[in-house]
Amino acid sequence: MSDSPQSSPSSGVSKIRNHPQYFIPTGDAEFLTQSVLFKVHRHFFERESEFFKKLFAEGEGDSKPYTLDVSAEDFAHFMWVFYDEEYEYDNHPLERWLVILRLATRWGFQKMRKLAVRQLEKMKLAPIDKIRIYSDFKIDSQLLLPSYASLAMSPTLPSLTDAKKLDIETILKLTMVRERALQKAAEDGCRSPTSASAGGAEVNKIICDIFDLADVNGASTTEPSKSTEHGINGTNGGPVPILGNPDPHTKKNKKNDNVNGTSHADKKR
Repeated sequence: MSDSPQSSPSSGVSKIRNHPQYFIPTGDAEFLTQSVLFKVHRHFFERESEFFKKLFAEGEGDSKPYTLDVSAEDFAHFMWVFYDEEYEYDNHPLERWLVILRLATRWGFQKMRKLAVRQLEKMKLAPIDKIRIYSDFKIDSQLLLPSYASLAMSPTLPSLTDAKKLDIETILKLTMVRERALQKAAEDGCRSPTSASAGGAEVNKIICDIFDLADVNGASTTEPSKSTEHGINGTNGGPVPILGNPDPHTKKNKKNDNVNGTSHADKKR
């Protein structure tokens, strides 16, 4: 589906069109993005997102749709999770799940976030790509232990292009792991030691120590390691904006605020 809105040739104003799949006659919540109108069931939003619960309770979208600042294609991917008739989530591309993960994190859909992480865990991601994604989305770093180990025990260093995907702290810690593993192998009598010579179990212990992970057998979760005001972490370490949740002291002066997508509807009194 194209992200480009269609314009009315007579007025030059974008012409609103219904989404071919997610404009559902029985729906009771309307969302507008890129001149594409979605009509879906608010139950899915209220069931999991505290923000949407409060938003719907205010009744701002009763007369006009809520306007989103995401692409129509991305929002359709998000709706697909709710409305997939086959209940089949495997074998879909990484890009789709990253969209779902991003929006689920942004809007506080923790169960959908967990689903996205489970799907990522099934994929054969390159170690550096997995570290980058999981770090960006604040996914439990315990799940990165195999990726860290793969890089630490590799006979070669990452290419410059790959290394640029990681932050300097991660690169330094991986270097420390390699050095300690190499030292351990030498102390154990290996004549031509490499970081891999220390053995997988020893390398894992070193990684857990340097990266401050739980012990190797520790339980893993798919929750963000630290929560912010809304229980969600941003991809840059800060809070993620959620549909422009207004400050309670300024809300009355921003009836039609559209920062990150709010309703353009006039409030019903």
